[in-house]
Amino acid sequence: MTYEDAGGIKKNCHQTTYGMSERLLGAVVGTHGDDNGLIFPPKIAPIQVVIMPVAAHKNEDVMNTVNMVSETLRNHGLRTHIDARKIRPGQKFYDWEIKGVPLRLEIGPRDIENGTAFAARRTGGKSPISISDIVSEVNNELSEIAAELSDRCNNTYSKMVQKLNSMDDQIDDSIVYEIAFDGSDSDAEILEKNTGLTILGDDILPYDEPQKCIITGKMTTRKQHIGKMY
Repeated sequence: MTYEDAGGIKKNCHQTTYGMSERLLGAVVGTHGDDNGLIFPPKIAPIQVVIMPVAAHKNEDVMNTVNMVSETLRNHGLRTHIDARKIRPGQKFYDWEIKGVPLRLEIGPRDIENGTAFAARRTGGKSPISISDIVSEVNNELSEIAAELSDRCNNTYSKMVQKLNSMDDQIDDSIVYEIAFDGSDSDAEILEKNTGLTILGDDILPYDEPQKCIITGKMTTRKQHIGKMY
């Protein structure tokens, strides 16, 4: 998949991951993808906005407007792509949906009459936005998409990561457990043998207040996670 940057230079999408590791990119795809394909968070999306002319053969102002909107957005630092392929609109929608482009804009003769572009978010939701204020409108749409993805991620995290307070608690191997653990290697073996899970590593942030180590009972601020390894 390629797009043109503000200077008209064609780039491949993997050139815009800004030093992102393949593992991190995989985490983004796994976290934000859905049954219809990828969903890129706007800040890291190779293409942030795809613009589609509708019925351009009926009104030459359509392509003029599409080009103007794309250039305006690019001049304000947004990554855009114009899809003027002569194929069914449904195929275009599918192509960009599966590739995870956050925002789709459709512009046709009726939209030009109304001074609007039809905006469709990859996260769901469609509405007309003002062409005369296109930069602000698009930035608002992208902000809403980013907020929606953040909310979804936090909801998933709250369901999939739970605190394990005692070795007597029932273990669900589909859950990642947060634990207070600061034991030795032999303590780690006991933990993993009794839970059937594997220590995944330390959390970036320790506990604010000391907690009882789940094995030794000693007080520690060290926060770790355990889960099933595949």
